[in-house]
This record gives sequence, C-alpha cells and structure tokens, in this order.
Amino acid sequence: MRWARLIRIIIPMSDCVVIGIGNTLQLDDGVGVYAVRYMRGKMPEGVELVEGSVYSVDLLPALENRRKVIFIDGIDAGEEPGAVFRFTPEQVRDAGRIMPISLHDFGLYELIMASDLLDQRPREVIVVAVQVKSVESGEGLSEELKAVIPEIHRLIIDEIGYESGTIPED
Repeated sequence: MRWARLIRIIIPMSDCVVIGIGNTLQLDDGVGVYAVRYMRGKMPEGVELVEGSVYSVDLLPALENRRKVIFIDGIDAGEEPGAVFRFTPEQVRDAGRIMPISLHDFGLYELIMASDLLDQRPREVIVVAVQVKSVESGEGLSEELKAVIPEIHRLIIDEIGYESGTIPED
C-alpha cells in the first residue's frame, strides 16, 4: 500500500477524470461508455477518460488525487429519451429529492461516500445523466441517445474547457 501511494506521488496524474458508466450489452445503459469512446482524441490535454462499465468500488483508484471527476451515466427519470441532466450529488441531496442518479446497484452516492471515508474524494463531483429509452439486451444506442453524444461532449468541455487551454474540435 505504501508503494502504491509513493508511485502516485511520483507519477503525475490528470487533474480531471471523466468516467463513462454503463453496460454496453444493454442498449442505452451503455451511454456513458459510448460517450467516453466518442470523446477519445477530442479532449484537452490533462483530462483522463475512463470506461467505467458498471461501476463499483473498483473505480475508487480513478478518483484518488483528482480535483474534479465527471460521471456520465444513463438515468430513468421518466423524461423524453435523450434528455440530458447536469447536477452534483449535493444538489440532489439538498433538494430533498429521491431522484435516481444511476441505473446501477452500486450507486454514485456509495462510491462518493467510500471515497470520502478513504480521504480520496475529488473536490468537485459532477454527474451528467442521460434519460435512456431502452435497457433491453442488445448492443448500441437508440437514435435519440446517439444524437445527444456530441451535446454531452460539449457539456463536458464547458465543465473543464475554461481551465484546459486548446480544445480539439468535434
């Protein structure tokens, strides 16, 4: 454990990480992973992209020593497919809403609380959630979700772009 910490201090890590969440074998549930794949080669230097799949505590190391983490995930909020939401976990908590912020069993709150307990929580946590159309078995995204992937990219750039210099074009 001490060696891992020493290596992390010596090897510089990206200040910001974007983590795409989802199961690419359940249609729109894979939206976070597909969004991260779309963004490869289109992000400013210093932004790390992670395919989080169906996240779990395995993602804790991706949060350690980061200033900012942005999660992209599917949500079922009863809205039109492709609707995009941007919020922090604190905004959901402070509003007193019981709004699902993920489709997965091990939720973002649990991951964030675990990072708090381990003193690894990034200073800023943003969730970009996309209303799914279908999470039936199958690969690929519905047309509605395919159409919002560039919008998700622009939203992520807006979140980090003012700090990161030149941004590659879509």
